[in-house]
Amino acid sequence: MDRLRHFGFLLAELSRRYVQLFEQLAQGTGLKLTTCRALAYLERHEGISQSRLAELAAIEPMALVRLLDRLQDEGMVQRLADPEDRRAHRLVLCEPARPVLRQIREISRRAREQVFAGIEPAESEEFLRVLERLNDNLGGTAAAPVSGTQLRPEDAPSRPARRVPRPRRARPPRRSSS
Repeated sequence: MDRLRHFGFLLAELSRRYVQLFEQLAQGTGLKLTTCRALAYLERHEGISQSRLAELAAIEPMALVRLLDRLQDEGMVQRLADPEDRRAHRLVLCEPARPVLRQIREISRRAREQVFAGIEPAESEEFLRVLERLNDNLGGTAAAPVSGTQLRPEDAPSRPARRVPRPRRARPPRRSSS
């Protein structure tokens, strides 16, 4: 039997099960996988634009805006004006995000421990090298560097700014059905 024929199914199943395990381990923390992904990518790519973060974390742009609004309200993330594009924002982590990131790393460590149980460290390393090469073959967005001017957390104001709510658009009046 050609095991490669089932590669895509196996990869998808492994991913689905890993997500389930992560969410199970995160139960009771109040953390959702989407939040964890956004914060983890932001930690790796401090100063990233909102659109690039949405792409890397595989989060719909509008959903990411809502998530960032909440994280900014909680003081975990700061949006800074992009020095290269006045229409865009760059994102930096604020101090309240640090303990949450430690919690995310602990959940991830426990999940990896379960996934790699019984597998020799050399096998794990080789497996990860092959996965990275496969990722590179497909465009490798997760490891791609972020271009443009890098902003650092120290570039952020000392106190996170409060988010200013956007005015709601007026909806047209409903027509009566008479």
